[in-house]
Amino acid sequence: MSRKLNHAVVAWLLAASFTLQGRPAFAELPTVEEALSELGMDRSEIAELARGGPVTYALSENSDAELAMGIAWYLPVPLEKVARQLRQNNPDPLDFDVIASGALNQLDGAASLASVVLSRKEAEALLDVEPGDEFNLSASEIDSFKTLRQRFSDVIEDVILQRYREVLFQRFEAYRRGGVHAIAPYAREPGRDSQPAQELRQAASASAALLRDFPALYKVWLHYPESLPSGAEEAFPWVEKTVEGRPAVILRHRVSTDWNGGVLTLTREFYAPHSYNASQWITGCLAYRDGTVVFQEVRSYTDQVTGIASDVKHMIGRRLLKDKMLKSFRQLCAALEACR
Repeated sequence: MSRKLNHAVVAWLLAASFTLQGRPAFAELPTVEEALSELGMDRSEIAELARGGPVTYALSENSDAELAMGIAWYLPVPLEKVARQLRQNNPDPLDFDVIASGALNQLDGAASLASVVLSRKEAEALLDVEPGDEFNLSASEIDSFKTLRQRFSDVIEDVILQRYREVLFQRFEAYRRGGVHAIAPYAREPGRDSQPAQELRQAASASAALLRDFPALYKVWLHYPESLPSGAEEAFPWVEKTVEGRPAVILRHRVSTDWNGGVLTLTREFYAPHSYNASQWITGCLAYRDGTVVFQEVRSYTDQVTGIASDVKHMIGRRLLKDKMLKSFRQLCAALEACR
């Protein structure tokens, strides 16, 4: 049986337990077990889910740089309690290694990143930055740091830090004005750039479940900054994490909508400073038996899995992604006091 995720079936599964505000429920709906079976889970996996164990499953990958995976977990916790936890904006309730966090806003400008800091090592690297994979920067952003190098003979960390905050805020402003289409490419070696804008459009297009049951939300997600549909809310958090041993300030866009007590959240990481290009995940919860099933689909893009031995790199990347998702869900389980 195919283990590729059928997004239309996910929509079917969600519809089995929820009614989108203002829309009637279907007259006859499959059981949750039937829908899980259509996802590709066999009887033993469904039984494992019912016992409280997390179940991971494969998603189709549509580019050499993409890593994709899904996870579902049954928790013996009321839907309302789980949904309340998932509605938290900053940091994301499934983040397990956040060092610092804040909210981006146009009123405060780059000052909304005032608590972002740089180590001297990172500051020195930025002052000497060149096109490549050490930093995710556009050609013009690289030139702005080269200008600082020409102006100052020594490393002045405060000046570099301020410029770095400005780069981050300008990335946010560009996204707010033009959505994924306005995300500047990352300059690599001559003749090659990474295209996070293209990758995030690809991730959005792959979310067919939204097309079926949330057409207005799906349209906005594809064509942001169109106005959000009624009942949806958005936030622009930033988080600092350690990624591959280096600090990373990551910029996000979160959109959430209610499902008669449940919640669906779309998260887009439209800027990451190194190691990977961009990512998107969809998180939701639905009533099941005497508790709640939480699910998440992640699509992440990194140049590190392309090129020679790409198949092996993808296998390793999926394993790392799976480990990360399991840690995230165990954190949620602990926060809900539902771990066994």
